[in-house]
Amino acid sequence: MLFPLEVPLPFSIRQEEQKLILTLHHVTAQTDTIFLGQNPVIDRIDFSQTHPDRVEYILTMKTKQQWGYTTRYEGNTLVLAVRHPSGKPLVLLDPGHGSPNDLGARGPNGYPEKDVTLIVAKLLAKALKNKGIDVVLTRTKDEDLFPQQRVEMINRLRPTIALSLHYNALPDNGDAEHTQGIGTFWYHPQSHRLAQFLHDRLTLRLQRQSYGVFWHNLALTRPTIAPSVLLELGFMIHPQEFAWIVDPKAQKQLAQTLADSIVEWLKT
Repeated sequence: MLFPLEVPLPFSIRQEEQKLILTLHHVTAQTDTIFLGQNPVIDRIDFSQTHPDRVEYILTMKTKQQWGYTTRYEGNTLVLAVRHPSGKPLVLLDPGHGSPNDLGARGPNGYPEKDVTLIVAKLLAKALKNKGIDVVLTRTKDEDLFPQQRVEMINRLRPTIALSLHYNALPDNGDAEHTQGIGTFWYHPQSHRLAQFLHDRLTLRLQRQSYGVFWHNLALTRPTIAPSVLLELGFMIHPQEFAWIVDPKAQKQLAQTLADSIVEWLKT
């Protein structure tokens, strides 16, 4: 969608159920014509001058699930690109942490989160490939990657969905003995259904406790280009849960269940 302006202006975007709303600031609209050709994603575009110096353009989508968007300026024209699924799905997996300088959470015996996230990510990648899904990993070995580098990979590769795999820790005053379970985290509304779906499938099918589904302003949940979810697959410090986390048989079961759930969600 092209929005020609006299000069580049600040703007903001918010998502609602089946809507993407672009707000231009410090502007009075002179919109006379809106043309929307055959479009696989957008059903209608409306606009209104909600304030003397603010205008809203409301994009009503054809489906409830949104698949991502990007924005950029080309000269004085604001370009809003809205994604839709096409072709073979691509799943990006981000094994959390990743080097001796970034161990992540640690188990009762000192075992680092970075190792188990990589093990499970590789198992999950194999299970997804066996189902015909293309997969890319942000790392395949010990590697120092800052959160922004991982986000840049998501923005560059434009996957169908992006999943960051982690295991949880607790603050110093946390109740390690009584806190466990699988949690999922989302930021943009387009990611909420995926976070809830994966949480529900994993806790039910693996018979694991629920830590919950959370809105959270995290670097790996903020990309707009694709539904992006961060999973905390258990608490490293909980003795019984840690035994499950490092059990090779349980790791394979977790990866297979997560792969099944991803494929199921992609078909909904």
